[in-house]
Amino acid sequence: MRICVDTTILIDILKDEFRDFQNKFYNALENGEELVSPSVVYAELIPQFKADTKLLDEFIKEHKISIEPLDKNSAAASAEAWLKYLGRKARVQCPDCGAEIKIKRHFLSDFYIGGFAVTNCDAYPYQRPGNL
Repeated sequence: MRICVDTTILIDILKDEFRDFQNKFYNALENGEELVSPSVVYAELIPQFKADTKLLDEFIKEHKISIEPLDKNSAAASAEAWLKYLGRKARVQCPDCGAEIKIKRHFLSDFYIGGFAVTNCDAYPYQRPGNL
């Protein structure tokens, strides 16, 4: 099975948090599942390695994750989901002046990862609740 791995799971591994999700990841690794992430995950991980891409590459290789480019179909699926999100995004007003406060709860990169998962993978189970 081809499984998309989200940035948050890899950060969990680095910080040793959320053991249940780490265990799912390591079970998939032990079972020989094909683990893939879009290149945006790589970009999101760079700060965790203080821009040392050699260390990041070692981590990715050690965890047997293939990094793949975001293709046109993934980008289109991402944009479709992003547009739906923007259409239903809650509007928040300042209680004092009534002006609209813009709140960005999700970043477009979350939608890129989701679009990649939908168009390129069989499963996307290693995302913590509340991400996308």
